[in-house]
Amino acid sequence: MSLFKKVAAAAAASAMVLTLASCGKDTTWGAEIDGVNIRAGIMILFQSNALSEAYTYMGEGDTDVMALTIEDKTTEAWVNDSAKQYMREYAAVENKFNELGIKFENNEEEKVSILVDQWWEYYQDYFESIGVGKQSYLDVTLNSEKKNAIFDYYYGEGGEKAVSEDDIKAYLEENNARINYIKMELKDGEGNLLKSDGKAEIKTMAEGYIERIKNGEDMNTVGKEYADYYNALVKAAAEAASEENAAAEDAQTEVAYSDNTRVISKESTVPSAAVAEKVFDSSVKAGDVFLVEEDEVYYIVQKQELFADETYLENQRENVIHELKDEEFDQTVKSWTESQNAVFNDAAFERYKVKKLAEDN
Repeated sequence: MSLFKKVAAAAAASAMVLTLASCGKDTTWGAEIDGVNIRAGIMILFQSNALSEAYTYMGEGDTDVMALTIEDKTTEAWVNDSAKQYMREYAAVENKFNELGIKFENNEEEKVSILVDQWWEYYQDYFESIGVGKQSYLDVTLNSEKKNAIFDYYYGEGGEKAVSEDDIKAYLEENNARINYIKMELKDGEGNLLKSDGKAEIKTMAEGYIERIKNGEDMNTVGKEYADYYNALVKAAAEAASEENAAAEDAQTEVAYSDNTRVISKESTVPSAAVAEKVFDSSVKAGDVFLVEEDEVYYIVQKQELFADETYLENQRENVIHELKDEEFDQTVKSWTESQNAVFNDAAFERYKVKKLAEDN
């Protein structure tokens, strides 16, 4: 879950903001929010993230990110307002983490430190050039981990807003399906597309396979039988080509059959979009076996029980909870910022200008 999602500009204006005059002031800090001092390096890092988002607003013909108007603001104003909101949320997360008495239990701090050490090898020159030190980078990364911990506190197992197993299963069943399939080529041994009679022959073969599978025969056994059949065609064509002194490498490649059981989504293009469309048709139930006809290939598809693999639910649990609750949680975090006492350091914003960041990108 990213800490750096685009926030509504109105959120920054909703709380009381006190500002300091920029002339001659200390620029080592960016904000003081509900007792949380936020150093300038963190402010700059948030400016940099907001500027990256600003680039996504560039349309055809736009060449200068600083010349944009974003949500009725100049790029500079929009980036700085976004950075202020990020700092508000940073402070809200720090305080809520402490208020709830959450403790890291899996060496998260050490893991974050190791990860930052690795990242810093690649990003040090850039970040130091714009005024971001390693400690600021570490603090922001750790704050994101704290936000995840707060999310788990509310929505994880035993939390006051915990997502039920039934809801998790329902989401998975709506958006995913487990299938096995056999891919049948509509080509001869040389790789040429079959004519109508040849396609009809393969369809008859496919229908026979489907009946056998419906009657309880193992799908992989049937699939191996088809692979042997097709490979025999390829081998015969290659031998004929060799006898005619044709280049052996021009022959069609043989098929190595393997278990094609997999979980697909509604947007899956593997094995094909047409297969996904059919699988997610409300009339298709687990256990159904059917044929999907395409121009160059037929697919024999069997829809299976999604939770046939006992590890699947557990492996997907965390991802689904985030899919279901991330937006709600982000709104909750923003709500924590609405009554903050926030002091932003104008001098720091004056020193670390967005235009300079854009020039360094």
